[in-house]
Amino acid sequence: MTSTDLTRRRLLDTAATLLCKDNGASLAEVAAAAGVGRTTLHRYFPSRHDLLLALAEDALERVEAAVSAARPEADEPVAVVLTRVATAVLPLADELRFLDVGAAVWDLPEMVERWYDLSRPVDDLVSRAKAKGELRLDLPTAWVVDLFVAAIWAASSGISDGRIARRDAIKLIVDTVLNGVTLSASPKSGGAR
Repeated sequence: MTSTDLTRRRLLDTAATLLCKDNGASLAEVAAAAGVGRTTLHRYFPSRHDLLLALAEDALERVEAAVSAARPEADEPVAVVLTRVATAVLPLADELRFLDVGAAVWDLPEMVERWYDLSRPVDDLVSRAKAKGELRLDLPTAWVVDLFVAAIWAASSGISDGRIARRDAIKLIVDTVLNGVTLSASPKSGGAR
C-alpha cells in the first residue's frame, strides 16, 4: 500500500469508528481523530456526502468479502451455511447500521444495486434450499433473505444494547429465521394462538 492508500484507509477506519459512536460527528472531528488536518481529509473526501459514500462502498466491499468467504454456494444443509454467513457478517453490522441512519447514499441506485448484487449468493442459497425441501416454498426467496438480514441487524443492536450476549447471537439469528418463534413448526391459520 502506498502512503496515500494508507492515509485513505486510516481516514475510513477512523470515520467508521467515530461515526458509529456519533453519526453527527463533523469532518473536523474525523480529521482530528485520524491525526490529520482538515485539508488532508478534504483532499480525499471533499464533502460529508463523499465520505459517507466511500464508507458505504467500503462497507459493502467488506460484506461482499465476508459473504464470499462464508461459501454460500457450498452444497451443505442451509442451517450450516447460514450459520457461516451470519458469523462472517455480524461483526460488520454496526458499520452498516450507522450508515443506514439518515445517510442518503443508500438511496443512490448504484448502492441499492450493489447491495442486491452482494446478497445474490444468499438468494441462490435460499432457492437451492427450497428446491431440496429444506425451506418452505410458500415464502418468497427475497422475503427469507430480507428476514435473515434483519435478524443480523437485530442481533447487532441487541449486542450493542446489552440485551443479548454475543455468544448467543448466531444461534438466535439462524434458529429464528429457520424455525420462527412459535412452538409448532407448521403454520397455523386463523391468527395467533
